[in-house]
Amino acid sequence: MTADEALALVETVLDGKRLNDVQELIFRQCWEGRQSYKEIAQIYSYDDEYIKYIAGKLWKLLSKAFDDNVKRNNLKSVVNGYLRRHQVNSQRNQLMGINLSGADLSGSILCLANLNGANSYPANLENVINPDNNTESVSGNEKIEDENENNQGIESNREERIYHWNDLRFHCQEQVKIAEALDRTNTLFFPNSKARLTTPAGRQNQEPDFLIFHQGKWGILEISHPDTEKDETRDRLFASHGISIIHYCDANRCAEEPDRIVREFLDILSQG
Repeated sequence: MTADEALALVETVLDGKRLNDVQELIFRQCWEGRQSYKEIAQIYSYDDEYIKYIAGKLWKLLSKAFDDNVKRNNLKSVVNGYLRRHQVNSQRNQLMGINLSGADLSGSILCLANLNGANSYPANLENVINPDNNTESVSGNEKIEDENENNQGIESNREERIYHWNDLRFHCQEQVKIAEALDRTNTLFFPNSKARLTTPAGRQNQEPDFLIFHQGKWGILEISHPDTEKDETRDRLFASHGISIIHYCDANRCAEEPDRIVREFLDILSQG
């Protein structure tokens, strides 16, 4: 894992809070093996006691965020261990629910909203799901039905259906199929995460179907339906922020061959 990738993960664990310039400088230098505060201070013309003080506050911040005792000489092991643990949780159908709000995935401004929040629902959503997944029809809308024991069901109102799988929300069955296939590969992924991008017209929201991390690289997998078109302008924006691998797949193939689609995308991502 590179320093940029490690910083991206750190910022997601901090719920979008970015490290300041000096904290990031210390993190990068320690990640790359320069662990002497005096050496760091000399290189960047800081007082070594100041660097030591900021570093102490940084390790305290990260220790709380990672629930582990972070120090300059164990930084890599803690971060890598955290990532491995959450990949194992993915295998157990417990995709890690970290909020990517404010994460800078490539040294530029990119933040992702956590879809587990209530704001992910349509504004006029009337249906209510209780913790036991017992469902009832509300206000004449469609009945919500559990489809299997894996907490998968369909929530519907007059405007939009929401498909549930493992406490995640999806816009179509094809997305659920791809999520299941990604889960079988133990891949870290974030479905329907709203991204906040800097564009020529100002700050805007964009929502890729799947943001996927594989072998140190980020990529986007999109599902193409007959009524959707490729958004080349949006893709250029993501590419300008370092996410240049964006792959579109036909919805029918996603439904019929989700595992093959995922394998093909991961191959593309690993070679990109």
